[in-house]
Amino acid sequence: MLFNIPFVKTTSDKPGKMEYSHHLNSKRFDKNAESEAAVCMQNLANWAPAVDEIRTWPEYTPQSLHALPGLAKKVGIGQLFAKDESMRFGTALGSFKALGAPYAVYRILVDEVYSKTGVRPSSAELRTSKYRDITQQVTVCVATDGNQGRGLAYGAKTFGCRCVDYIHGHVSEGRAKIMKELEAVVIRIDGEYEASVARAKEDARMNGWYFVSSTSWSDFDNGIPQHVMNAYMVVLEEALGMIPSVDKITHVFVCGGVGSIAAAIFQGFYRSFLQIFQTTITTPSHSFPRFIVVEPKEADCLFQSARNGETRQSEGTLHTVMAGLACRAPSPAAWKVLTWLASDFVAVPDSAAVEGMKALASGSEGDVPVVCGESSAASFGVMLESATDTNLRENLGLDDSSQAIFFGLEGATDPSIYEYLVGKSAQSVFESQGRFSARNSDYTSSI
Repeated sequence: MLFNIPFVKTTSDKPGKMEYSHHLNSKRFDKNAESEAAVCMQNLANWAPAVDEIRTWPEYTPQSLHALPGLAKKVGIGQLFAKDESMRFGTALGSFKALGAPYAVYRILVDEVYSKTGVRPSSAELRTSKYRDITQQVTVCVATDGNQGRGLAYGAKTFGCRCVDYIHGHVSEGRAKIMKELEAVVIRIDGEYEASVARAKEDARMNGWYFVSSTSWSDFDNGIPQHVMNAYMVVLEEALGMIPSVDKITHVFVCGGVGSIAAAIFQGFYRSFLQIFQTTITTPSHSFPRFIVVEPKEADCLFQSARNGETRQSEGTLHTVMAGLACRAPSPAAWKVLTWLASDFVAVPDSAAVEGMKALASGSEGDVPVVCGESSAASFGVMLESATDTNLRENLGLDDSSQAIFFGLEGATDPSIYEYLVGKSAQSVFESQGRFSARNSDYTSSI
């Protein structure tokens, strides 16, 4: 093989069973937790301008929400929806992170041009050479497992500045190659993700570069993490606009990592339900969906933090096929939001991601085939396991009346790894998806 990938296996000694860890969050909707999260929530509340701006971009197209009735039946729930980001700004990017970093780059360059000229350029103007003499002097950087780096490189190339991506030792060559093709300078660090973060932040400080990340150490009161998080809400707004009956959703599954995207999505659903029920947090929690975080057992910093009641690092190896989630520690600000809003934390082996990827790609239950990458597919892998594991099913409150949505936040971000794990190429799955749509003339992916 031309790439490095951890050995994937089911870790349980019971054949066919998945060894997982589950924590029910007793601090959900707790008054103290609400108080701790209040500033973060306020700083993330004004996402509409970012969503409106991105919708004007020529490459913007709403991404699909798939109804999966066959898989819902297999799992034993009423309805199942999948928010699909596998073609966001094209399959070469194919991730929700193609939203956050480019929007942050746009905002950075607007401010740079304004500081030199007194004019705030439009995103359309930044795509031209009009202000290139200013923007080409700007450098943005990030530490990345792949998706954020390619999103940043794409934004820098689109709007006319320079990009440096720092990757750690476990990032595949395939992902590094895509960043280089987008004209980023790629620097590999000998160490874990956190080592690449430290190097990127220090180089940014010394060189006057902009470090572009959703991770916040200060309640999202800094412009760049705010911009990144606000842009992510495009995914949430699309989903809310496509779900037939938002008020009937009972379960929302989102992948872990440092916790930023889960915090953003849960906040969006929470605010939506407040509007639907015109209620306050004093309403019993059953009025709101279960908000479930899924992460690798070898990179379970959110689960460990929830279990211990404070931010904790994962003691795992970080060797996981779920490359985008291989983080040692949570975002401190995102953690405050998750402590208040998340209901469940589930840590799973790599096999959950692989089984989820295969089931979604197969279309074997009569549903549309879906390309879902390693870092998101474990959410569905958990639901698959719940069909035969009564304890897991009861722990998550799943039954035949449940209506669940999971967020497939990346596609085949390394096509070689995707094909190795699934047994078929992402391109072949996309082709099957097209044939499904052609055969089912009444099917619409954006419900």
